[in-house]
Amino acid sequence: MKVVKNCAHLLKKLNEILRRRLYAYNELIKESGFYLKPLHVVIKRTKEGKRTYYYYGRYWYKLETYVKNGRKRLRWIYIGTSKPSLSLPEPPKNPLENCIVIAKGDDLITEDKCYEKVIDICRSII
Repeated sequence: MKVVKNCAHLLKKLNEILRRRLYAYNELIKESGFYLKPLHVVIKRTKEGKRTYYYYGRYWYKLETYVKNGRKRLRWIYIGTSKPSLSLPEPPKNPLENCIVIAKGDDLITEDKCYEKVIDICRSII
């Protein structure tokens, strides 16, 4: 694991850009019933403070509706990491796909294989 100093705020900007692209993509494919989630966020509180774990990938879900106690509900069903239908267009590119990045304060901790990607992204957003 490697540390990138003073870059966590830039990662938040990248996540916002990815989120906008994702909304546009999911709007495009919503008739298929499938949805793409390119980022999973987990927040852990430790004695040293809060750590935010960002898992970048392609997480596909199918939306199902059902009725419970007379109320319409939604259920998100995880499909996997492979595109569920060949007829779907290619999703937007994610520069940190298959990376795990941990935000601790304003620093980022990342796997060795993703270190250069994180550095490049931080430089490009500045």
